[in-house]
Amino acid sequence: MSSAPIQSIGERITFAWHEDALTVIINQHIPRNQRMMLEGWFLAWLGVGAAVTMEMNNAIGNDRTFFLIFMAFWAFFAFRVLKVIAWRRTGREMLRITSEGMSVKNAFGELGRARFFLKENIKKMEVIQRDPAKFMQNLDQSFWIMGGDSLQFTYLRSRFVLGKQLTAKDAAQLAKLIDKALRKF
Repeated sequence: MSSAPIQSIGERITFAWHEDALTVIINQHIPRNQRMMLEGWFLAWLGVGAAVTMEMNNAIGNDRTFFLIFMAFWAFFAFRVLKVIAWRRTGREMLRITSEGMSVKNAFGELGRARFFLKENIKKMEVIQRDPAKFMQNLDQSFWIMGGDSLQFTYLRSRFVLGKQLTAKDAAQLAKLIDKALRKF
């Protein structure tokens, strides 16, 4: 099976044309200084958890209840940040477009579950337009968050997203590439 060499869009997207498919990989790596800040923040968060746990051991009654509730929230955010750290170290979005359709997988290394979309039901691959004045849309593009999808498409009247935290230029080029592959196969 012959294939073209690996090509790229921007710094994070690589793709290759094969006889029967297009494969696209979007890596989720961030600059080293941002990764160090994220991991440093997580270590500080662990320190907060340890300090609160020590205080909780001496607490009774309502104070203990407060600490238990606090630790539940602490554990939730610790898990979320640990997941983002793993995503930034080993995460990638994997797309494969064939004559049958498109599979999309958010993978931590090789782990992850692919979702498959039948080609004839995929409609409207488009770049998500962001309003710079909207706080949540800007927050979604932060390196400490896993979200921030850049492309969307309609599948059986439901909306699906992909392309986490891509620049507008890279997202537009990726949308064109995906549309080209959907027409080709």
